[in-house]
Amino acid sequence: MWLTLAEHNLADVYKCLTEREGVSARRIRFFGEREYRLGCFNLQNYIYISSDNVKTCAHYPYTNHFMFEPGQILSEKDVINKLDQLEDWRRETIKKLQNGEKTSCHGCSALHWGFFTKEPHVEILGVGPNFKGGTKCNCDCFYCNQNTIIRTKSNQELSNYDIHRISAEYYDTLDTTILADGEPTILPKIDEICDLTMERNWSIQLNTNAILYKEKLADAIASNSKSFMAVALDSGSRETYKKIKRVDTYDRVIENLHKYKEKGCNIFLKYILIPEYNDNLEEIIKFLDVCSELKVQHVTLSQNLSGFVDGVKHKADPDMPESMFCLFTYMVARLQEMGICWDFQIEFVSKHDIDRIEKLRK
Repeated sequence: MWLTLAEHNLADVYKCLTEREGVSARRIRFFGEREYRLGCFNLQNYIYISSDNVKTCAHYPYTNHFMFEPGQILSEKDVINKLDQLEDWRRETIKKLQNGEKTSCHGCSALHWGFFTKEPHVEILGVGPNFKGGTKCNCDCFYCNQNTIIRTKSNQELSNYDIHRISAEYYDTLDTTILADGEPTILPKIDEICDLTMERNWSIQLNTNAILYKEKLADAIASNSKSFMAVALDSGSRETYKKIKRVDTYDRVIENLHKYKEKGCNIFLKYILIPEYNDNLEEIIKFLDVCSELKVQHVTLSQNLSGFVDGVKHKADPDMPESMFCLFTYMVARLQEMGICWDFQIEFVSKHDIDRIEKLRK
């Protein structure tokens, strides 16, 4: 069965055919832009460039890295050559998925049946750590997986801004940048990055600790309704924040979040459930009060499955303990009651937990 449908009624017609009429999903093909098949958002839409490699995601061991040589000082040509290799692989992988062939992505929790464009459409850029000026942070979260990198001096000649410029010229479909890894507010040339995003009308997804308030960054985020700033607050009190972040800046962060909000920025908060730190009802209620006070649009929930403690990787059990899942369920119920959107970090959740988390959605 071949269908040509407008975007606005694609899902409704598809649901009617498969659920009411009993048509097998695998029998339906599309003449339009999208097709129903196995796929992944990152494989279709995302590019991540660091001083070590380029890739489409960090879902180990399923992702494919295109590595630079150890210690290589990168030129613009080096970056473009590696992007060429990755894009050849991306197109080949998508073609295999279209043909029902097995790929390196099989087994990954992010691979699922859904509507995907026939060709890749790279819209989102992530720039990794350790370009010119290094990767720095004014926080010291004990679970951070960037601690080693943050302490490493960079010999690179290309800056984070240079990678943004190169990417903008390579991908004419880009419309979003993710500013993360280290603390973006103290990046060299952060003002130039803001100028670039506003010139090209890109949205910004800023992962920040909000210890600093940057007027230029606030202007750039507020200028695009799709932009937002995400802060891993992980607490609702100064005492707990200080234990997790190991800096005493909770009051300043809350004050700055109010400033960003007044400027018109969309604010997302994150809560990583950490045993013996913030996995208690009292702390969660205080955090939810902050969400209400700031009128946040979105909350991301997670557990510390990066496995890092003081920069050292530890084996972590992907299945959420039952006591933690009960708290997770409580937070979801309250957030839905408050009208706040929520999600969870799929790479930090086991396949067993994904199903029962999805059942919590209204």
